[in-house]
Amino acid sequence: MPSVTFARVDHRLIHGQVITKWSKLANCQEILIVDDVLGQDPFMVSIYKMAAPSGIEVDIKSTADAGAAFKADELGSKNIFALFKSIQMARKAFDAGFELKKLQLGGVPAESGRKIVFQAVALGPEDVEDLKRLHDAGVEIELQVVPEEAGMSYEDAMRKYEA
Repeated sequence: MPSVTFARVDHRLIHGQVITKWSKLANCQEILIVDDVLGQDPFMVSIYKMAAPSGIEVDIKSTADAGAAFKADELGSKNIFALFKSIQMARKAFDAGFELKKLQLGGVPAESGRKIVFQAVALGPEDVEDLKRLHDAGVEIELQVVPEEAGMSYEDAMRKYEA
């Protein structure tokens, strides 16, 4: 059975912080990017695979495929760092059967209709609904941009969103 040692929402996916900091903290052998659009773009798939740290495999699956592979125990026995481009992708993968015990929000861009609740994390109504659904299902949610700085709890983020 695979071990999802770390799960993070970061719209940039594989970038400097993921490579140098979070992948080490995750103690992973594989980065699994879960996204319904990215896997259909062979050029971007090759870019993300080349961007991975040496010795770490990269796989890209749709939310449905990630859930099915997890349920069927087809992800192998590696430590997996799951990366999602959006909160919606994390929720869809969870709904499809991908196990999430803890989810970190580290990069959710400020766009129209979203409110900044923490450094690089902005939430909109759909995000809040999806996070509530995950939280109510037992997923621990935290907001943290870099390991060296303190994070924010789900509860504090919701209070800030509602303020």
